[in-house]
Amino acid sequence: MALQGLALAFLLVLAPLLLARGQTDPGPEKQGGAKEAEMCQRPQWDSRLRLAPDQDNYKKNEEVMLSCPEGFQPSFTEIKCSSEVQSISHGKPVYREVWRGRDSRGGWVRIRSNVECIDVLQVVPETLEISSTSIKLNWTCRLPEVCQHIWARCRLEEHSSPPCEAEEVKGEERLHGRKGTFTCPPLQPFTVYSVTISLPPSTILYTRLLRTKETVPDKPEKLWLDPNTGSLRWKPLPSCKGEIIGYQLNITAWRVHDGSFLEFKQVLVNQSVTQYMPSHQTPGSKYTVTVQGLTAAAAGAASLLEFRSYISELQPYENSDNYCVIKDTLLADEAAGKGGQAGELLPQPLPVLESSGDSQSSEGEEKMGWTSEAQC
Repeated sequence: MALQGLALAFLLVLAPLLLARGQTDPGPEKQGGAKEAEMCQRPQWDSRLRLAPDQDNYKKNEEVMLSCPEGFQPSFTEIKCSSEVQSISHGKPVYREVWRGRDSRGGWVRIRSNVECIDVLQVVPETLEISSTSIKLNWTCRLPEVCQHIWARCRLEEHSSPPCEAEEVKGEERLHGRKGTFTCPPLQPFTVYSVTISLPPSTILYTRLLRTKETVPDKPEKLWLDPNTGSLRWKPLPSCKGEIIGYQLNITAWRVHDGSFLEFKQVLVNQSVTQYMPSHQTPGSKYTVTVQGLTAAAAGAASLLEFRSYISELQPYENSDNYCVIKDTLLADEAAGKGGQAGELLPQPLPVLESSGDSQSSEGEEKMGWTSEAQC
């Protein structure tokens, strides 16, 4: 009995001591939690971010380098794992993992938002201005400390060939500040150029191929009256200053003996046509013909041809540098068809316009063709 009483007394003394030890001594699980506070998990930020070293967990104060795909920059390029007090529990601090980033002055600051890959430089498409001789764009820099090393340039992209020969341009400029405007040097119409903004040695921040706008074409060369067919002919225009969409002819007739107005005709033909057969030529009349090339911009300069139509002998036409004097012979419809009409007209909305004044042509003359012997 004495031994049993002694054992009972020992247990009564030991139980409070064991209970107190359980409250103050952390178990294995809690001790493991303290170890985890010395590590940070890989941050769940922008998926485009590249971490070096690339790991799932990082030790406290381990420095990590961040980078982005070409043309982008992380808001922090260097980070490290850290911890800070989150709260106080039972009089003791509770820590949580945090990330710190190195700022532009070299100090470490708490990162309070997601780190992202951002455009170093932005060009707003709506601000792009393109004319027939220039390209201009507005830019904004989101990382000024990086943008002070940025260059912008213009280059001829498509090599030209005769007769449309474009000269190389050497427009290059270093960008400064937070925003500005970059303008290419004088350019040529309807020509493709590349505009590139880069960060040396090889990071491309912005690049686009741009074509300058069209302008009016040059005047057609060598406008003449074909002596064999009596049709008007001219050399086709190349698409150097814009795509040639057609030609416009203005034909005006006067009476030779008194200079009074006879008729005016305006004809539009498509880009594949380089000749036009007038429907008839009134004997004893003087004609002025102009031919202009057409682009989307407008009609270009006009080539001029003047000639007279006689029944009698050929006579010179005074005061004209470019003229033909023709002798008319009326033919039947079949013979007139030998020279051929001028080809198809332009599709709508470019109609064939014809207006006439006091014309002496009759319905019978409209159905006949004229062949002309011409001296130019």
